[in-house]
Amino acid sequence: MSLLTKSKYLNGTQCPRLLWHANKKLLPEVSVADQHRFDQGFEFENVARKLFPEGVNLSKLDFLGNLDSTKRLVTKNKTIIEAGFKEDNLFVRSDVLKFTDNGWNLYEIKSTTSVKPQHITDLAFQKFLIEKTGIKINKCFVLFLNKAFVKHGKINPEEIVFKKEVTEQVGLIDDIETNIDKYLYIMQQEKAPEMTISKGCNNPYECPLKSECWGTLPSNNVTQLTNWRQYWKLFEEGIQDINDVPKDTILKPKDEVIRKAAVEKKVQISKEHLKHFMNTLVFPLYHFDFETFDTAVPIYDKSRPYQKIPFQYSLHIQHKDGKIEHFEYLADGKEDPRFKLLEQLESQIEGTGSVVVFNKSFEIMVLTKLAEDFSNHAEWINKVLGRIVDLATPFQGFHYYCPTQKGRYSIKKVMPAITGKGYDNLEINNGAEASVQYFNSHIKNNTPDPNLRENLLRYCCLDTEGMIWIINELNKLV
Repeated sequence: MSLLTKSKYLNGTQCPRLLWHANKKLLPEVSVADQHRFDQGFEFENVARKLFPEGVNLSKLDFLGNLDSTKRLVTKNKTIIEAGFKEDNLFVRSDVLKFTDNGWNLYEIKSTTSVKPQHITDLAFQKFLIEKTGIKINKCFVLFLNKAFVKHGKINPEEIVFKKEVTEQVGLIDDIETNIDKYLYIMQQEKAPEMTISKGCNNPYECPLKSECWGTLPSNNVTQLTNWRQYWKLFEEGIQDINDVPKDTILKPKDEVIRKAAVEKKVQISKEHLKHFMNTLVFPLYHFDFETFDTAVPIYDKSRPYQKIPFQYSLHIQHKDGKIEHFEYLADGKEDPRFKLLEQLESQIEGTGSVVVFNKSFEIMVLTKLAEDFSNHAEWINKVLGRIVDLATPFQGFHYYCPTQKGRYSIKKVMPAITGKGYDNLEINNGAEASVQYFNSHIKNNTPDPNLRENLLRYCCLDTEGMIWIINELNKLV
């Protein structure tokens, strides 16, 4: 029989179907973005482990070797990293097990910036199993990232790692044994459990089976509404198709637009709102977009855990007479990309026209941190911040909405809807992939590939060129 590990146990708490597929090794291939997230977790673990210099690391041992070494080290009261425990059909490897005068303390290392409910569940399952082997756990801790940490030279683990005792919270979880019986039963079944779409599909993580399970929903379904409380209520009442929502149901204005578009099968436009937005634009328009990467453990001075580090930008300048200029930057990976990026951008984005971005919170966040970390550039960056106009505004307000957007207003949904053009023909067609591909090739492996660089440039260029096309289409509508 397969073993119920802590990762499978957590799968079970999210969804029985997810647990079954994980146990049968039938989950989809891990995405490059998810693999990067896992890699960042390993990097943080390596830093946090330095808090236990006396610890004996068993992570490279095989299954039986790990179990045997754990038993031997426990009898010697040694601090153990990756201690393995098996009892019946249960198995865990614990991040750190440390002996103290008051007994054994259990530590879970998480590359998050706060303690999450699933971390408590994780520790509760570990504690239950370890105590079944006869070892009493005294206290439980979560080690996580100090999000306020700023790198200046060599990283001190004491500064970047926060420790929080969660012994009491772990003790409040009393359904471990019940869940174990239920999950072991599910793992034994020949067929996967019935598909049940719920809030758990996104909590605590987006389930890797979501696209498969949600693919059974109608093309225009209630989960595309913006009011998630209402759409789950409708869903639980058995209403899946937007067309089946009772006519007397009171929806929020944005959701009423979505419903009307689905029922009428046509684009919904508020010319008055679109005209008001277009009047806020000041030519020339500086269509601008960043690409960034982030790491759990900062790799550059003047950076923080998970800070968005810009390595690329595209800038299309659209003049009133129709003339277009294009500028771009892509770091070579040899040094902190922010220095050269700022030097080049300063001269290209100067002026008085609107700086047009799509979903301004991202660009504002990146620029604000750049001004904070590089004070010699703060003056011109702050001027740019004052010129920003968010092209997402009319779409976020659903003043233009096409049924093909499926309730979304990202540029990946908006551009094809309003211009008929999109990202499908690109080798790299989303920001998460661009970020990880750049990081892996230019920084992690230090093997930048000319074809990859060309694909990165084409992707980022389309983001800003696409904004010109959107502006042109909006002009036609008003």
